[in-house]
Amino acid sequence: MNVRDTLNTVEGYQEILDENMIFIKEQLEDLQKSVTQKEINYTNKSLFYYTLSSLQAKYSQGGPVKELIPLLTGAIDYSTIIWDQSFAYVQMVWMLSIGIMLEIRDEEFNKLIKLVDADNPNDYLVDMLIRYRKADWHSESNEFKFPMPYMKIKKVCDAALSGDKEQAIKDLTSYIDKAWYKGHSDSGWYDSHKSKFNTHEGYWSYESGAIVKIFGLDDSGLKDQQYYPYDLVHYKD
Repeated sequence: MNVRDTLNTVEGYQEILDENMIFIKEQLEDLQKSVTQKEINYTNKSLFYYTLSSLQAKYSQGGPVKELIPLLTGAIDYSTIIWDQSFAYVQMVWMLSIGIMLEIRDEEFNKLIKLVDADNPNDYLVDMLIRYRKADWHSESNEFKFPMPYMKIKKVCDAALSGDKEQAIKDLTSYIDKAWYKGHSDSGWYDSHKSKFNTHEGYWSYESGAIVKIFGLDDSGLKDQQYYPYDLVHYKD
């Protein structure tokens, strides 16, 4: 197995996956005992995060990409219960982007669209991702909920839309190399590879992969880039 994110090991990722499996089992048992809506919401939120954590760790570990599909659909199902743009915007970007790269069924992707429609973040990136799968999506914002780092994506999209795909890939490379990781410095997973605990699940700019797929960009120069999910983009290849 070839590790995709070398900031952890096969064994390290497996430990995360094994622990998550235990946590998920415990949370499912707790869900059966939950009485109040607050307890139910809390448990589903935990299930949502553990499931996405497993997806990240499994991809980083180097496993078959097709094994991510049930994890993504599981995360989507939990998100339909708990998603709110105020605390899980980044995770929505992840799910939309991974869904595009894995070409998940409309039935699953539409669950995400319904969530965004009900709690519209008024966001350029989210709108752009949705419009790829739903051409008549009603929102077309020029705003960014989190300008840092996502505002730099607009430059990539503008170049691609103008037909200059070479410039688009240059701008995307710059975004990944210079803006993406630094722009998430306030995220809980930032610098997880430096922790004394085994918490590093992987660093992936999923939206970058989705953009390459949406605009048909030549990503051959990004194959070995640290944060670029090349194998996800080329899953169907």
